Amino acid sequence: MKSFKPDMTIERAQHFLQTIESETVSDIAPIEMGELSKVFRYRLGAQSFVIHFKSGRETVDKVKLISERYSSVLPIPRMVKIGTCDGLPYTISEQAVGAPVLTQPKEEIVRVIPDLIERFAAMNQVRVDSASGYGWITPSGEGASASWTDWLASLFNEEQEGFYEGWTSLFESSFLEKDLFDRTYAAMIELAQYAPEERYLVHGDFHLGNMLSDDGRITAIVDWEMAMYGDFLFDAAVLHLWVPQIGFPQRLREHWERQGREIAHFEKRLLCYQLFKGLDGLRFYAKKDDKPSYDFMRSHLVTLLKQAE
Repeated sequence: MKSFKPDMTIERAQHFLQTIESETVSDIAPIEMGELSKVFRYRLGAQSFVIHFKSGRETVDKVKLISERYSSVLPIPRMVKIGTCDGLPYTISEQAVGAPVLTQPKEEIVRVIPDLIERFAAMNQVRVDSASGYGWITPSGEGASASWTDWLASLFNEEQEGFYEGWTSLFESSFLEKDLFDRTYAAMIELAQYAPEERYLVHGDFHLGNMLSDDGRITAIVDWEMAMYGDFLFDAAVLHLWVPQIGFPQRLREHWERQGREIAHFEKRLLCYQLFKGLDGLRFYAKKDDKPSYDFMRSHLVTLLKQAE
């Protein structure tokens, strides 16, 4: 199985941190988080921080912009420093109180859902009028595509740059199944017509591993590298794909109904984005040569595809 994270040990991270910081750092420990970054927490005097070593500078500039624009209205840890050390980009943020929701007991996960719904609703109220476009938020703050449906389709074009350059070769060199991929893509595009034109701030990787909580409250939403402008139900679909047992979309819908808010084409949009994330998951796990995870995602997709067809 392949890894796409930067090569970074605790010893090397300590060496870098001692170069970056003017004071002595202590209590360095790894945080298992994400597929493309190496993350460590550490102390500097009485304060605690988190450093992300990243594979590309573009994501550093992007998360810096997200922190500067939205940390005053959303639970996003304040970024205090960015830079490059020995050619490796990094960001440093204040460490939020709490632990990842994913690591907590079932009863604590259930307990935090009402506050998570409130936080999700708050994200839907964030104004994005100052920027244009849909899809990936670029380091300049604009969306990468002219429309939401254009962006959804563009992620699976044959011609890609960066991480997925040449990805269609996976149909021949890996266990990525072209027939299943094509059928799912067609169903996703068909459902994309139900997406609204209104733009919202979308996290893009909205799952319990990217949320911290303490005493039944969400204290931070982290890892905004995949942030975008688009349909807010995208995030609800991502969370539902990974943890359907908590019934987040239905709880969310009931919350909005109590406020007299009706969400058009709720089920179709939710299904569309689950298909999208499933497709992206198949491609990623094939590139990673992670057959167990591929099979797990494939079983999800087959069930979803039956609903769509």
